Amino acid sequence: MKRTTRFALGLSAAVLFSSCADAEPEAQAPEPVATPEGVFGQAPAAMGGIPSVITLEPLGPVPSSEQDVPTEALMDQLALAFSPAHLLVRQGTTVRFQNSEVVAHNVHVSAMAGDSTVFNEDTLLGQFMSFRFDVEGGYDVKCDVHPGMTAFIFVTSAPHAVLAGIEGGFELPDVPAGEYSLELWTVEEAARSEQVIVVTDGEGTEVTLR
Repeated sequence: MKRTTRFALGLSAAVLFSSCADAEPEAQAPEPVATPEGVFGQAPAAMGGIPSVITLEPLGPVPSSEQDVPTEALMDQLALAFSPAHLLVRQGTTVRFQNSEVVAHNVHVSAMAGDSTVFNEDTLLGQFMSFRFDVEGGYDVKCDVHPGMTAFIFVTSAPHAVLAGIEGGFELPDVPAGEYSLELWTVEEAARSEQVIVVTDGEGTEVTLR
């Protein structure tokens, strides 16, 4: 009698274990993907290492909070490179070009519109020079001493602007609701464009620029 009881208990345990092993785990619902707020989308990919630029200009009064902008920026020369390699500044910003290494450099800046030299100055060991950018547009930056050292500066008066990623993706968060003129700048002039968009509070505005 005892043997029968033990067998029955063992059989019950085996059936229970088998049922648990055969049961498939419940599928979990995928987590929702958050939609970015502000303005986001896809622009042309970088050309020659120079990214696309997206600017937003409000079609109406500009809030005072958007008029306060940094008046200074830094582009360093370190490890035989400009850092950052891409710099976006508001019109009227003074950029400090600083040589932070023990190698002599120079800073040769040219306006991409017309390919004209803006300035060409030496930056010796530990020295710096500053320049105020009052004209909007793209600027090539290079060191004539070290041809591999290049950089890009874009100057804009728009209160909202961003450099797109290498593949062209971009996001402009914290854009107040309203109507805006959106401009796309690229190295290729034929690909530049302008359009009007409407931004709504609490919603993302997706834009594809090709």
